Amino acid sequence: MSREEDRHSEVERLLRLKNRQPTKDNFPGTGVVLSDGIKAYCKEFDLISPLRETNLKPANYKLRVGDEFSIGGETGTLSSERGHDELVVPPFEVAIIKTLETINMPRFLIGRWNIQVKRAYQGLIWVGGPQVDAGYVGHLFCPIYNLSDQPVTLRYDDPIAIIDFEKTTEFHEKQSKPYPDVPELVLFDEYPKLKSALVTLVTEKLEAFQKDIQKIDQSSKESSEKLENRFNTFAAVALGGMGILFAVLALFVTVGDPKTLPWWAFFSVTFSFLALLISVSIKKLR
Repeated sequence: MSREEDRHSEVERLLRLKNRQPTKDNFPGTGVVLSDGIKAYCKEFDLISPLRETNLKPANYKLRVGDEFSIGGETGTLSSERGHDELVVPPFEVAIIKTLETINMPRFLIGRWNIQVKRAYQGLIWVGGPQVDAGYVGHLFCPIYNLSDQPVTLRYDDPIAIIDFEKTTEFHEKQSKPYPDVPELVLFDEYPKLKSALVTLVTEKLEAFQKDIQKIDQSSKESSEKLENRFNTFAAVALGGMGILFAVLALFVTVGDPKTLPWWAFFSVTFSFLALLISVSIKKLR
């Protein structure tokens, strides 16, 4: 199915829900709607669908992790299938999660929602708008930020946020502003995909730091090689000079007639002189 077909199908589904919204409130009372009122509205016009009654609390409802999400600007999907049922929010990263439930708000109710307290203690911070307008119909999209230094794992169908409902004043035709039939953004991929500026900045800084370290390491290796070459040249020259020195000293300690020198003395001087020339030549080549 193409994206246009997906959008058309979703719009038709939302319009069917919209048509079920009553214009008058049939449940008595004012203020925050309690659990029996939420349940009655779900039965009458699918205020929350699908409803899981175990998630219904005295004055609110626990919304669940749906089948689409994005982390670091990349979109993914979830399902009940093992191996595809969880997502991990890294430290300091931003994630957007679609709720499993669809909300069908009549014009006499508004919703207020926020991150579940349990998730807040895990380090997840809510960065979205808290109010669901009267007349809104569709999934909710939950933007969260992992402020902790540990990754947080979320699973498909697990509670992620809390929503409560409050009654409004009476709607006046042609005076109160109505909500559009369907939201401007319908599909998950139509919503902006957020990236954490902190993660992006840290990543860029680390990459630049690694490049600097590589340059320093390369420079250190080159300097070390140059120093080693200089030391080897110095050692060769020093040893050659010492050879000549010892050869000359041998001339002075020769036993017998000083005009008659043994053959090894001439050989020692010649060999030492050649070693010195070779060491100097090697230095020039380097």
